[in-house]
Amino acid sequence: MLFCRLGSRIGMDFERLEGNRFLIGDGSKWFLVDEGHLLDLTEELNAVLVDPLKTTIVQDLRCMTTWVLRKRRP
Repeated sequence: MLFCRLGSRIGMDFERLEGNRFLIGDGSKWFLVDEGHLLDLTEELNAVLVDPLKTTIVQDLRCMTTWVLRKRRP
């Protein structure tokens, strides 16, 4: 099982700098994922979500998403 909490752009819009790098509310530059990216990675890893993606907006500065998955059963 993999439990991961990471910066995302699910729920807020951010200024794209290049690729998946964005300028977030405090002025720092973060690599951010979105729902499609996480679901594609889940498939690439031959895994399934243990729980739906959950996102928290942190004081209108950034979004943090929880991604929990496990390997597919044979």
